[in-house]
Formats: sequence, structure tokens, C-alpha cells
Amino acid sequence: MRRREGRHIVDDETWEIIGPAKSERFTKSMVEVWRQVNKCNLFTPSEEKTLHRLSMFLQLNTNALVTPNGEYMTIERMADETGIDRSNIRKYVKELMRKNALGKWSSNGREIFYINPFLYQSGDVKPYLFNLFDEEYHERCKTEHLSRFKAGKKQTSLIAAQ
Repeated sequence: MRRREGRHIVDDETWEIIGPAKSERFTKSMVEVWRQVNKCNLFTPSEEKTLHRLSMFLQLNTNALVTPNGEYMTIERMADETGIDRSNIRKYVKELMRKNALGKWSSNGREIFYINPFLYQSGDVKPYLFNLFDEEYHERCKTEHLSRFKAGKKQTSLIAAQ
């Protein structure tokens, strides 16, 4: 019989190392921010459910939304992978982008969706992603009267409800 011992799979009888154990991937939920988000009802229950389901598809260290095969997600793939109806997911993604919880930027002719790292993080998310969401907030402030969502004393790049 085989079993996991730390970072290795070992044989129960001989204690011989059979091979490396596959590590679990995980996503960090930023608890302090989420407490304030829930307290202030920043997201509707449907938006929150969508964010939670999408957080399971974060690419390590980038927070980009990718399929299990590593391809960047489109709206259609988001619907397929999360089980949320396409028309509804379009509506939720649009609203989440309005609140700066999701971002969409182009790279090499592809549209790539990201989750704001103030909500979820996968791996070691680099500062450039925080800056992308911050720049998006400042760009929109030029044309709209917006306010940042504050999680306690922490300023986020999320946009507070108007």
C-alpha cells in the first residue's frame, strides 16, 4: 500500500520512496477585505458566487483566469467551467468589472481576465497586477465620480457602490 509522507509517496511495508507527491494548488481568499465586502454588501450574492467559482481557475502567480488546460478563459469558457448560464455570466462579469473586481486586458491579441488580488491570490502575485487595477480605478475616476472601497484602514482598488 502507498501513502503520502510529506513531499513523497512511500510504500507502507518497505518505507521506500516511490516518488514525489503532487502538491495541492490553492487560492488565498483575502479575509480582511472579504469581511468588509460582506459587511457593506459590495457584491450581490450572484456576483459573490461567480467570483468564488472563478477563483478556482486562477493561474499561479498571475491571477489570470485559465482553463484546467492552461488556456485563457473567454466568457463562454467561464460559463462552461462554472456551470453558470452564459447570459447570466456575461451580466455578472460586466458588473464585476464595473466594480473593479475583475479586470480585462489585452496581451498579444488576446483578452485576458484577471481577478483583483485584493480579493483572491494564487501564489506570489506580483505588484504589477495591483498597479493594473489601481490604474484602471484612476482612469475611470477621470470620467466618473468614484470612490475606493476601504477594508478597514486598507485602501483597495475595488470601487465602492455608488
